[in-house]
Amino acid sequence: MKFASVLILLLIFSNAAFALNELEPSASLKVLRTECDRVEESFPDFACVRFEFYQSSASEIQRDLDELTDLNDWRLRTASWSLMVQTLLSSMESQIRRYDDPDHIQIMQQTKIKNHWELLRLKEGLEKFWVDPDTYWYPSVNAISFIAVNITQSQILVISHGERN
Repeated sequence: MKFASVLILLLIFSNAAFALNELEPSASLKVLRTECDRVEESFPDFACVRFEFYQSSASEIQRDLDELTDLNDWRLRTASWSLMVQTLLSSMESQIRRYDDPDHIQIMQQTKIKNHWELLRLKEGLEKFWVDPDTYWYPSVNAISFIAVNITQSQILVISHGERN
């Protein structure tokens, strides 16, 4: 009982200190995630892009970005839209090149195109890009994460792609 009380207090204080709310992905991103799960299960050396959206406020966005950076232990460097898209798609392409079967390659290429399409849909309103080339995903995945801010909607977007170990 004492442990549960401490845990509840810890959760209350951590939520109060970290006011950033994760947003539900759009319907098209949910469909893409479902397809990606299926493709990733079939092809273990292939991974899709991951999208995470966080809602902040105009007055708190910098503080929330700093807290998110600290929480994830990111070492951010300035980036750009073009660097982000080029890096993510190149990373996916290098994973696809590990396969020989034309039918398998076609499935992964189609999934990559859908990931690219979602990136293009998100472009409007994004500004201030950063990258951490050495992000870690659980379990044992090395990844690269791009962070972008939509100032007009006070949103922080985390876009990542990983390499399974």
